Amino acid sequence: MIEFVRGRIVARESTRLVLDVGPMGLGIDVPSSVSLTAGATGSECTLHTILLVREDAMQLVGFATDTQKKMFQALTSVSGIGPKVALRVLGEIEPYDLAGTIVRGDLARLTKIPGIGKKTAEVLVAHLRDAMAKSTTGKAAPRAMSLPVGAIPSGGNAQDAILALQALGLDAARAEAAVRAASVELGPDADTSILVAKALQRN
Repeated sequence: MIEFVRGRIVARESTRLVLDVGPMGLGIDVPSSVSLTAGATGSECTLHTILLVREDAMQLVGFATDTQKKMFQALTSVSGIGPKVALRVLGEIEPYDLAGTIVRGDLARLTKIPGIGKKTAEVLVAHLRDAMAKSTTGKAAPRAMSLPVGAIPSGGNAQDAILALQALGLDAARAEAAVRAASVELGPDADTSILVAKALQRN
């Protein structure tokens, strides 16, 4: 597995970068947001990568952050969402915002994302929200299981943020601790996506 690539940008398209990595140039498919913010031609760029191997081709995809990479993996685990659609989605919406949208079951917001129709949005929520609600042992994740009573606000936003963080790769204890700290800083009524963004800054 190619976990990351670092090189000099020699060519850029809306959803593709070519990096000079010494003796070779690597073409890497990326979300449009990554292409826009990767830096000027000639500058150094580091991408978190996944090598996709099919019978007829290999495709290297890259992301600005490990969180974005994990969300790509979550999206492509859903039936009907391939790499092309997942990259398009991540070019339009930040991972923490997408995770919060999924745990809320906000179909209206999801269907505004290019490549996501109503049926796909329903499948996305059904598949990933269920996965977010489970711990690594496959059992339902307990609410605030390791923290004192009152440490996490009782509102649904904080609990949704915890589930979203678990979907992005944090274990239950780290997710709860990060949301607790974010809730103290932002207040008990903070929106799910804002809580997730603040919590990710701490991890």
